[in-house]
Amino acid sequence: MPSNEINSPVPQLQNLFSLEGKAVVITGASGGMASTVSRYLLSAGATFLALLDMDVSALERTQKQLQAEFPGARLAHWVCNVSDEPTVREVLTQVRAAAGQQLNVLINTAGYCENVSALDYGADRVNRLLHVNLTGSMIMATEFARTVLADLGIDRSQPQPDAEELARAHNQPLRTTASIILIASMSGHIINHPQPQTPYNISKAGVIHLAKSLASEWAQYGIRVNSLSPGYILTPLTRAILERDPALKANWESGVPALRMAEADEFAGPIIFMSADASSYMTGADLVVDGGYTIR
Repeated sequence: MPSNEINSPVPQLQNLFSLEGKAVVITGASGGMASTVSRYLLSAGATFLALLDMDVSALERTQKQLQAEFPGARLAHWVCNVSDEPTVREVLTQVRAAAGQQLNVLINTAGYCENVSALDYGADRVNRLLHVNLTGSMIMATEFARTVLADLGIDRSQPQPDAEELARAHNQPLRTTASIILIASMSGHIINHPQPQTPYNISKAGVIHLAKSLASEWAQYGIRVNSLSPGYILTPLTRAILERDPALKANWESGVPALRMAEADEFAGPIIFMSADASSYMTGADLVVDGGYTIR
């Protein structure tokens, strides 16, 4: 932890952004952004990477590709529905055992969007989307936090020592305990046009406030919780859609001051920053990375 004294040594910059020694869990792992970001997580030195998703064949393919690029890396995959609490609890128990150490970082990218008019969006369909995007984010975060608290030896049924006592007991500043990153969206801030996606917008606005709420509750344990709000991303799926609809591509890009959509790897830097000690005093924040879309 940097000292306020002017003659204290400056930490190596690369160490601030290093994930060496950290066990990382990423959901929606076979998706366009998550699979790309996973390469950077391993490049940043993540000691163990757990890949979670619903599609077992896509997971196997993603792990194979990552293992080929990083032959010495420790990684494994699990099929996991983030909206099913018992499954998430069991999977994280297995992940913790496989990692052989405390879990340090959770990156929850799992979620989906549908472009359907609100007038045609039935309640059951709305509930399904909210259950994955919003409730699923809370389930993943809380079950992850439980594994961290267990490793810290914290029994929440007993009176808790203050933060300084906890830090001394574990011989580390509490800022290093764990970092949770919930993937929200610029759609939690603005209304996308021209596509209708009211339930998705609601869910992502909820994710942003969920991160703030959990950050407030868990700061005492040194668990940081932040959200990342991406703009339009050229994932393979999005790219295929826009190739079929050039007018939609032009419409989207015209609303971005940067005049283009993001490549998936442009989110690796922000995610590694929020995962690493570089962001040690950052919690309850929402980082908007949208090429300037929401400023107009």
